[in-house]
Amino acid sequence: MTEGIAIAMAIGVLGTSTIHLPKGVMKRGIGFLRDDSMRPRATARLIYALGIAMNFTNPLWVIAANRFAPTVYYTSMYGLGLIALLLYSRWRLGETVARRQILGVLVIVLGTLMIGALGLRDGAPSLYAASRPRVILVAAVWLLAAPAVAALVRRARLSAREAVFGVGAGGLAALEAIVKGVSQAGAESSTFLPQTGANWVLFIVSFAGAAGAFGMIQWSFVRSCRASIMGAIYTTTYVALPLVVTPFVTTGGLPSAGVLVGIATLAAGALLAVSGSGARAVAGNVPARGAEATPNLSRSR
Repeated sequence: MTEGIAIAMAIGVLGTSTIHLPKGVMKRGIGFLRDDSMRPRATARLIYALGIAMNFTNPLWVIAANRFAPTVYYTSMYGLGLIALLLYSRWRLGETVARRQILGVLVIVLGTLMIGALGLRDGAPSLYAASRPRVILVAAVWLLAAPAVAALVRRARLSAREAVFGVGAGGLAALEAIVKGVSQAGAESSTFLPQTGANWVLFIVSFAGAAGAFGMIQWSFVRSCRASIMGAIYTTTYVALPLVVTPFVTTGGLPSAGVLVGIATLAAGALLAVSGSGARAVAGNVPARGAEATPNLSRSR
């Protein structure tokens, strides 16, 4: 079991680095597509398509990690990918990121490592015993509430928009991982693919979470959210939510005191990351007023 946990966490480290970068890559592509001086247009479309392709590898990492250990071991590593996104956002997107926000990302990484260490020490319940109705209820509520709340903050401050989109998208992605974990869980050990018809239904439906998270991320960019700050909130939610949902759907209990401290550390890091985030991104990476529309990927040169 210990070897399986180590493999799942290693997949988490590799997966999180691959999954965080697309947030910056897609935003760069969108910025180029909106820049009339950008030539050739094919380059901008290629950058955007590359970000989409990288983003949609997320379910593959989840499926692979779930084969070796419960989902929380994979998701607990997710904060480490913020380092790659932060560096990309500063050096390639030219986003303004204050020292306090960098400190916030580092605190999130610390909280991630703390939660990972607690998981190794205390273990995590198998999702085989999870209550399907509870899992479906939580996932359905989040799927409906996330876009509804995002629509209500259209005219809110930038930091508020970043927080709402980060929580919404991060929660959808986390619940996708949990639902997949439930569908792959077996009595003895997890399987690579579901083994029953009911589990196959859960497995297929779980992709709605991935699609919803992707849509929320794109929506956040056309609302001028910065990839680095929205990504910090996204990651905090992605790591924290499974730690709360897993005990609820398996035993009906609450996270341990140590895990709650880890979640509090993540929240503190997120607050630091969004504090003073009223600075604007550089021109060319955000839409002009009234330009909140999806990018025209078919636009010719």
